[in-house]
Amino acid sequence: MKILIAVDGSAYTHKALNYLIANRAMFVDGHELVVVHVCTGVSGHVARHLSKELVTDYYTEENTKVLDPVKALFAEKGVSNYRVDARHGHAAEEILKSATAAHAELIVLGTHGHGIFGRALMGSVATKVVAETDISVLLVQ
Repeated sequence: MKILIAVDGSAYTHKALNYLIANRAMFVDGHELVVVHVCTGVSGHVARHLSKELVTDYYTEENTKVLDPVKALFAEKGVSNYRVDARHGHAAEEILKSATAAHAELIVLGTHGHGIFGRALMGSVATKVVAETDISVLLVQ
């Protein structure tokens, strides 16, 4: 099974990663993990005043800040059956695109569990992912 886990460097991501590792037999061993990080896109108004190299360097740096600790955690725990998908843009949309491209059968998201009514249990990214996919979603709070 291909399992996509979205990471953003938050404590909620850390809880989701720890949950997967704690339940390794169900979610890690024998499965292919796709770790996706979505960097907030630089607006067109700003990007047109910057060189393409500077914008690319920004995305690389931001992705590295989030993905290097995940790679270190996986190395420490002996998890090697993963690949990384670094993206930029709107988080929910890019998570859904990554899941589709990877043919993921499960999307795992950490969620903070605060908000109003519709977001009472999930953040806005999680809400949008759940609402717009037919792939099973596991929310870790």
